Amino acid sequence: MNSKTNLRITVILITVIAITSIGFKLKPIINNYDNFNPDEVYKVNYTYFFKSGDKNTFVKTFIPKNNFRQRISEGNTQKDSALHFKKKEEENENIRAIWNTTNKNQYHSVNYEFIFEGKDKNYIIPKTFITIPDAYKKYLEPTLNIQSDDESISELAKRLVRETKNDKEVIKNIFDYVSGIPSAPIITLTDALTTIRQNKASCNGKSRLFVALSRNLGYPARIKGGIIAENSNKRTSHVWAEVLINETWIPFDTLNNHFAYIPSNYLEIYQGDEFLITHTPGIQFDYTYQIEEVNHIAFLKMNSEEIRNLSGISLWGLVEGGIMPKKSLNLLLLLPLGGLLVAFLRNVVGVKTFGIFLPVLIAFSMLHIGFISGIILFVGLILLVGLISYPFDKIGLLYTPKLVVSLTIMVGLMIIATTIGLKYKITWLTTLTFFPTIILTIAAERFSRATVEDGYKMAIDKLFQTLLATTICFGLLSWKALPSILIIFPEIILLIISSAILLGRYIGIRWVEFYRFKPLFS
Repeated sequence: MNSKTNLRITVILITVIAITSIGFKLKPIINNYDNFNPDEVYKVNYTYFFKSGDKNTFVKTFIPKNNFRQRISEGNTQKDSALHFKKKEEENENIRAIWNTTNKNQYHSVNYEFIFEGKDKNYIIPKTFITIPDAYKKYLEPTLNIQSDDESISELAKRLVRETKNDKEVIKNIFDYVSGIPSAPIITLTDALTTIRQNKASCNGKSRLFVALSRNLGYPARIKGGIIAENSNKRTSHVWAEVLINETWIPFDTLNNHFAYIPSNYLEIYQGDEFLITHTPGIQFDYTYQIEEVNHIAFLKMNSEEIRNLSGISLWGLVEGGIMPKKSLNLLLLLPLGGLLVAFLRNVVGVKTFGIFLPVLIAFSMLHIGFISGIILFVGLILLVGLISYPFDKIGLLYTPKLVVSLTIMVGLMIIATTIGLKYKITWLTTLTFFPTIILTIAAERFSRATVEDGYKMAIDKLFQTLLATTICFGLLSWKALPSILIIFPEIILLIISSAILLGRYIGIRWVEFYRFKPLFS
């Protein structure tokens, strides 16, 4: 057999092995498909310790329930035999868990555990809001801590509404004002008026002021309470605000600068200006929230053991055993796929790029920074390197020292930009973490080298073609389910090898050449 035949047989064998292995896993995976697709999953445990008093003693807390962006498993409570437990539905559609005892002067402990699966949600706000239905008029009324009818609130509201053209601009002005109030770790109750007077507040004071201003201007608003889930043992809960816009409650977190957005790790527990925990006054009481992130496959209703027992090859063991961080594994698995895509663009379409993997890595960095911000930063930094290099070219500085100076200045500017972003809460500037910085620095170095070897015109042309390839890679890598698919089906790597071998044998005309030689073909 000649080398071509051997190569053909190798490709066929690799493809058959991969498809066969994938086929063994398809049926159980299709049968367990979960269309909820949570972004993050956490095990949450409320832990309470208390000593009962001289009379009937109780501990109450709100517990979460399902909605369109969060799924809660049935709660499991562990308690001593002297405690009675029940759940009670209350006003504002809240659910309260209650433990009580008639035993006097005894120590008790309670654990209430559940699984929280969450998705993030971005809302688009219309410029003009529809008329408020009568059922929601109660969310315009003042309360003890949300003094929406107070003169100070009215004066501030009038000032914020000046020069606005529509409802969306009014809400944005309120949000910007309250977000600009300095944050402070105040653990005592802070009402709306106190927040104005102190000009500093934690989440509860800011949220009450946001709700008060909204209600004063005729927008139904309410407090939402919950916990920010993260790997930790913590004692802090969190509140934010919601405004009724066209019969949908839209979230606004002025402490963490989330405008019409709720992150996937925000566990919603109750609504209304309430306390998460209440208990019999005067008793000894302590508590903590134990929160642990759970590895999961977003599109599967299978637990870890069921995923582990799937037939064929799987990389789930690496994730579950903590042998490799999931994000690092995702990067390793997505690199070959992105590389194959860029190879196709170069060999078949005819796109010229700075290297094979650089567009993929830039696309990765954009997943951290955001696409629009990433494009602006990428082009800006590349142009900056060009501007910095120009005077050094004039004085005849050698390439390598010139590049070191240029990149050092660029890294310095990126650090300054990050510092400014943190100080003034400019979110997109704070995303310049180590990984995106390194990738963009490498890209700038490639561009600088191309200007020396090919001239500025060809370097800029290749830059824009690299951006095109990066955009296509970003579209592929943005598919949230893709990393999980590669973990469950690592055989896809074999299919990538087969495809790359076939791509390497491609000798046809590139697609862009059809356009380039169009007159000749005619």
